[in-house]
This record gives sequence, C-alpha cells and structure tokens, in this order.
Amino acid sequence: MQKDEFIKVRKKLGKTQKEMATLLGISKKTVESYEQGLRNISVNNERIIYFLLFKLNMENFGKMEFCWDKKKCPAGTREYCVAWSAREGFFCWFITGKLCKREGLVSSKSTESCFKCGFFKENLGKL
Repeated sequence: MQKDEFIKVRKKLGKTQKEMATLLGISKKTVESYEQGLRNISVNNERIIYFLLFKLNMENFGKMEFCWDKKKCPAGTREYCVAWSAREGFFCWFITGKLCKREGLVSSKSTESCFKCGFFKENLGKL
C-alpha cells in the first residue's frame, strides 16, 4: 500500500490520523510518517486496514463468492489451504497473507502478497 492509497482509505473509513493510529495500535506520528511516505506501511497494518475497509462495506459485494469456487480449486488443493480449513474463502487474503503458489495452494515458500491475487483485486475494485 502506497501513501496515497493509505490516505484515501483512511478518509473512506472516516478516520482522523489520531483515530487511525488508535485503530491500528500505533502512534499518530507513525500514521503521519505513512502519509508523508517517510515510512513503509507494515504488512500487518495493511491487512488490518483492508479488513476494516471490506467489513465496513460488505453491502458492495452482494452474494459472497469464495476464492476456491472462483478459482475452481480441486479438492486435493483445498485440503492444504489454510483458508479452506478455516472455511473462510472471502477473507482468505487476511488469513494467509501470502499468495497461493498457483493461486489455490498456499505454500510456505510463497513470497507474493495476497494483495496481488486476482480474487482480492476484483473485490477491492467493488469498493
């Protein structure tokens, strides 16, 4: 998440810098640093921010689709997926944090962020 997107999301959430800091459990100075581009937004804070944005705008999604259905993941792939085990196919990106190796099989060797996943991007576009 870049500084401009952080500012946009904070405003969409209707939060001041101080309120955003409180939500994330960080200092107001850290929020200011994020917005000035002096500090990179941590991955954990980025996930929390997106989670809040999604949860507070659930009406935009209509009927919930799950990632494994959308991606047509076979049963053999699903049994190794932490999101499938938790039966959380909409907020899969929040649980796993890493992009599935073949966008269907979560791998501890995967280094790509879930925010690059087509499923996540498609739903983000609905906000």
